[in-house]
Amino acid sequence: MINKILPKHQTLKKKSKIEYNNIENLFLKKLIKFKKKNFIIFPDSKIKQYTYQEFHNHVMSAIQILDFYKIKKGETISIIFYNQVEFLIFYFACLFRGVVAVPINPDLSSKEIDFIVKNSKSRLVFFSSTIEFKINNSLLAKNFYLKVITFNDFFKQFELNNNNKKITHIKVNLHDEAAIIYTSGTTGNPKGVVLTHLNLLSDAKAISEWFKFNDKTITLCVLPLFHNNGQITTFLAPLYAGGSTVITVGKTNIMNFWYNIKKYKITWTSVMASILSILSSLPFKKKNNSLKAILCGGQVLTRSLQEKFENKFKVPVFEGYGLTETTSFACINDYSKKKRVIGSIGKPLPVNEMEIINSKTNNILGPNQEGEICIRGLNVAKQYFKLYKKNKISFRNGWFHSGDYGSKDANGYFYFHGRKDSLIIKGGENIYPAEIENALYKIKDIDECAVIGIPDKFLGENICAFIEFKKNVLIKKERIISLLSNHLAMFKLPKKIIILNKETDFKKIPKGPTKKILYRKLRSYYEKKYK
Repeated sequence: MINKILPKHQTLKKKSKIEYNNIENLFLKKLIKFKKKNFIIFPDSKIKQYTYQEFHNHVMSAIQILDFYKIKKGETISIIFYNQVEFLIFYFACLFRGVVAVPINPDLSSKEIDFIVKNSKSRLVFFSSTIEFKINNSLLAKNFYLKVITFNDFFKQFELNNNNKKITHIKVNLHDEAAIIYTSGTTGNPKGVVLTHLNLLSDAKAISEWFKFNDKTITLCVLPLFHNNGQITTFLAPLYAGGSTVITVGKTNIMNFWYNIKKYKITWTSVMASILSILSSLPFKKKNNSLKAILCGGQVLTRSLQEKFENKFKVPVFEGYGLTETTSFACINDYSKKKRVIGSIGKPLPVNEMEIINSKTNNILGPNQEGEICIRGLNVAKQYFKLYKKNKISFRNGWFHSGDYGSKDANGYFYFHGRKDSLIIKGGENIYPAEIENALYKIKDIDECAVIGIPDKFLGENICAFIEFKKNVLIKKERIISLLSNHLAMFKLPKKIIILNKETDFKKIPKGPTKKILYRKLRSYYEKKYK
């Protein structure tokens, strides 16, 4: 039962019932019905599938390691894996025990991983042996409480020896914190978004019911599990209905997209617009008719791309909108195909409300007026982790202020217009220019720099850095990339570097009267010269 302790930005005018008290309660209810049914399938793994019962057994073994290290309810654990069963085992073990899971992108640099582990105060770090080289020795030296454990260590020490150990039940409530998902920050460091069991359950329920999932639903997860889309949209949402999930990893998942659809009789999936673009450009054909729909979000879906994909594959695409701060999706175009309003990001989910608000006056705007997209409801995050000033700005007056611009028509359909900040969305990854600019300023011979997003056919956006060197200095672009790679993940490295005075008509980074960088002028310059 949802009680009255909710903050204002999570409250709803209408009643909404969540049937489960926590994620463990949800899973155990499904386990009773579907013990021998395949729960998750990994086409690229040696062990290709796990029934509901088999997966539960693995989670119980993982809980033993938490107990062994005396991990208490409310403490945090970092989990660093690609799309593999290890991630889900440790993720669920945390959720079952009231431990807060901190999923981390394995592609981040050592310093970025180091920051998240320390910032989240993680007691343990579970990580894939393939990224062991990224785990800094300084992490261990400065954090005496930290134990770093690979999956192989886990199985060797615990699962094979302690399966019969009795596990004490821990009471986990609907409002307890479940996960902290770190997303790019405007100041350079990522910010942790605190999600509760209520957040996870409400968004999973809403998506599951929106698309009429049932126990025959089989979703294909091609997006990373360390992101909320992978965790919620193609995993917890089908679980809510007692369905199954096929999980792929790596570059081959796109090449094998239609093969996996046919082999596993996939009924539903969620992707970024960039993936639709790649699929549309490849010569592969759809091999069966099991796929009923695709949910698309995270990037702008152009009308031409949607039409191209649907004409080629005869599968309807439903555009939606959401953020890490709304757990996953907050609004989706109407299901089924005939009800869609093409070009719209749809209507709010039943578990949240949305309005277009004038961010200066805080007034709710009328139809077809542009303003800030604001959301409140059960799927809106509790807060940002240890960012008190940011919380006051973003969670105010009973709404989460997204920082995105949009409008709503007279029929209640929302439209996305653009971002208030200079956020770059590259292949679904959120990247703030400040992250890259801060790393560039670590190179002592750079006097000034500015980073913008540039169009990319397949990734939606890519990264361009304008650089101004100190007097009589010139560093090769290859060297800049090499130096940046010590501080940033590979996907955050600029695709294009433009040297001021050498390649441009202006000598200085353009600034306004208050000395703020005029990013719009840089974008305009790039579009005129390079587009």
